[in-house]
Amino acid sequence: MLGIQKGFNLYYIYAIIERYATMFENLISGWKLGSAIRKLVFKDKRLFLFPVLAGILIGIEAIAVFGSMFYLGYFTSPLAIALLFLYYIIVYFTSVYILIAMFISFRGFMAKKPISFSAAMSKAASYKLLILEWAVFEGIVTMIIRAIEQRLGPIGSAIFGFGASLAMGLATAFAVPVIVDKKTGPISTIKESTAFIIHNFGKTFGGLIYSELYSLIFSAIGIILIVAAALVLGSVPTAVATAIGVVGLVLLVYGIILGYILSNIYRFVLYDYKNGGVLPEGISKEMINSSIRQKKSAARFGFGGSGGRVV
Repeated sequence: MLGIQKGFNLYYIYAIIERYATMFENLISGWKLGSAIRKLVFKDKRLFLFPVLAGILIGIEAIAVFGSMFYLGYFTSPLAIALLFLYYIIVYFTSVYILIAMFISFRGFMAKKPISFSAAMSKAASYKLLILEWAVFEGIVTMIIRAIEQRLGPIGSAIFGFGASLAMGLATAFAVPVIVDKKTGPISTIKESTAFIIHNFGKTFGGLIYSELYSLIFSAIGIILIVAAALVLGSVPTAVATAIGVVGLVLLVYGIILGYILSNIYRFVLYDYKNGGVLPEGISKEMINSSIRQKKSAARFGFGGSGGRVV
C-alpha cells in the first residue's frame, strides 16, 4: 500500500510540474507566434485599415443609436428594446462585413495576388445577405442572453454572461471563413465552425489567447500609464501628466488594434492550414501546435491507465 501511495504521490508531483512547464512553454510559443503573425501583418499594412474602420464605424453607430435614445428619452420603453436590438444588428453586420473583407484581403496577400482595400470591401458585398442573416441571429442570441442576465443576481449574471460569451465565442471562432467558403446560414455556420474545432483539435481547443500575448503587453502598459497619469495629476506639471496619459492611450489603442488583427489572422491561418493549405513564411507547424492545448496521457508516467487529461 505504501508503494502504491508513493507512486500516486509521484504521479501528482509529475502532473503539477508538467502542467506548469506546459503553460510556460505555451506562453513562450504564444509570444513567438504573436511576433511571427505581427511580422506577417506588417508585410501588408493594409490589414491595419480594417480594425481602424471597424472601430470608427462602430463608434459612430453607438453614438447614433444611444444618442437617439438619450435625446428621445427612451430607456425603459419597448422602443428602447427595439433600438437596442437594431444596434446589435448594425454592429454585428459591420463587424462581420469588415472581417470578411479582411479575410479576402489576407487570402489575396497569401496567394501573392494582393488586392486593394476598396476591392476587398467590394468583394465582401457579395456576402451581404448572409452577413445580415448572421447579424440578426447574433442579435437575437445577445438579446436572449441579456434578458436571462437581468433575471439573475449580480454574481449569477456575471457567471452566466461569462459562460455564454465564452461558449458563443468558441462556437463562432471560425464563422467568418466558414461563411466565405461554405456560404451557409447562421445555424449551419455554427455547426461547421464547431465541427471544424472538434475535428481538428478535439475538445481541448483553447489556445487562441496565446496568439494575443504580444498585443496584451502593449494594452497592459497603456492602461498602467493612463492610471499613472491620473494618479500623478496635480502633483506634477499638467503637461507631463497629459503626455504620460496620451502615450498610454496610444499604446492601449495600438494594443487593441493589434490584438484584433493577431487573433483574427491567427484563425484565418489556422483555418486555411487545417484545410490543406500551407503556412505563411515565418510561422512553423510547431508554433501552431504549441499554441493549442494538447491531450496528455497519464500512461506516459508509467502508472498505467488509458484516460487522457487536459493540460
